[in-house]
Amino acid sequence: MYDAVTPSNIPATATMVAGYADGKYANIPQLKARFPHATVVSIAVHHTTAAQVLDVEPGCSSAREAVLWCTQTMAHTSNKELTVYCNTSTWPTVRAAFRAARVTEPNYWVAQYDNKPHIPDSAVAKQYASNKKFDTSVVSGHWPGIDAAH
Repeated sequence: MYDAVTPSNIPATATMVAGYADGKYANIPQLKARFPHATVVSIAVHHTTAAQVLDVEPGCSSAREAVLWCTQTMAHTSNKELTVYCNTSTWPTVRAAFRAARVTEPNYWVAQYDNKPHIPDSAVAKQYASNKKFDTSVVSGHWPGIDAAH
């Protein structure tokens, strides 16, 4: 799976792409137009925006807001069908926020730029490479909430 702020930077042969549903770099309509046959994964940067994934990192949502996104914004969707994106270094904090709130954890798409396309246990995807044009992730054989969407 590839993601980029600028959809034209993503390789034309991509069959799975991710982009932003909100914020400064909102680009879902452009991704859908450029990749009409690809699986398009929507990412929200604000916890008040509906999407398939919530971005938890500086300048986006916090771990506490991830819990609110799952329990309020996306309350109509099971947490087992939702995904939170975060860096592997902040992942324990995100998981702790769900446990402290006694809320079922969502799926996790984690980022660790080590150029190793290996998904850690308890995650469904890993962003492992980044260049100046796009990021590259490896995705599990079944991504709940994403695979069911197409």
